[in-house]
Amino acid sequence: MKVRICLVALCFLIFHCSAVNGQTPKKDDRSAEWEYKQLSRPTDELLNHYAKDGWEIATSAGGGGDGGFFYVILKRSKSHPLFGTQTAEMPKPAPPPPPKPTCKLTLAQAPVIRGLRLGMSNDELFAIFPGNEREEFDRAEKLKSAELSPNYGYTNFQFILSNYSTKDRFTGISSLSFVLFDRKVVSISAGYSNTPQFDRPGQLMEIITRQLGLPEFKDWPNYNEYLSNPSLTCAGFTFHVDKNGSSAFSIRLTDPAYEKIMEDRKQADLAKKREGFKL
Repeated sequence: MKVRICLVALCFLIFHCSAVNGQTPKKDDRSAEWEYKQLSRPTDELLNHYAKDGWEIATSAGGGGDGGFFYVILKRSKSHPLFGTQTAEMPKPAPPPPPKPTCKLTLAQAPVIRGLRLGMSNDELFAIFPGNEREEFDRAEKLKSAELSPNYGYTNFQFILSNYSTKDRFTGISSLSFVLFDRKVVSISAGYSNTPQFDRPGQLMEIITRQLGLPEFKDWPNYNEYLSNPSLTCAGFTFHVDKNGSSAFSIRLTDPAYEKIMEDRKQADLAKKREGFKL
C-alpha cells in the first residue's frame, strides 16, 4: 500500500514539474495558435498586401517626437491556410513613364540673339562693340591674363549698350554679358526690361521658343506653365530663362563643353605643382 501511495505522489510531482516548465500538452499552448511579424514604418499599401495573406494588426508602437520610429506588429491565426508560409514581397511599382523627347539640337543649331552666337571669336564680338584705344588695350590685357592660372582660358565681358553706336540693334535688351573660353564665346546672357506683361510664364515661353527655334515649351523637362526659371539641355548647348517680375526676364545660352576642359587644365596644373614641390 505504501508503495502505491509513493508511486501516485511521484507521478503527481512529475506532472506538476512538467507544467511549471511549459511542457503541458499541446492543446494548452496558446502561443502556438498565432505567428507574428514586425514591420517598421509600413505604408498603407504594404499593410494591405499582408492583409491579403491573412495577417492582421496585433498592436503598434511609436516614439520619438520627430517621428523617429514606428512599428506595427502583425499576427496570423493558425487556422489560416497560409499559416507558417512566407508572404511574397510586395510587387514593385510600375516603371516611370519614358522621359520626354530630348532636345537634339547641336551647337551649330543653337539660337542666335541679335546676331550674337556661341562660338564666335573675340574679334567678331568686339567688332559689334567697338571700343576706343583704352578699351582695346584693356580687352587685350584681359584676354592675356585669361590664359594663365587660375583662369585656364576663362574670362568674361559685359557691355553697357548705351556706350556703343550699335545700341539701336539691341533695343529692348537692358544688359549683355559674355563668357569667353580660349577667346571663343561660350555663354551669352541677355536681360530684357519693359516687356509686355504676361498672364503666366508659359505665354512668354511660347514666344521665346518660337522666335529662337527651340522645341515647344510643353516638351521641355519638368514642364509647368507657371515655372519662372525653366531650363533646356540640348545636344550642343543649354538654355535657361529667369522671369524677374511682371515685365523683365533674362535668358542664358551656354556651350557647357568648356567646363570639363577647364577643370582638366586645373587638375593638370595642380598635379604639376605637387610634383615639383620641394621642401
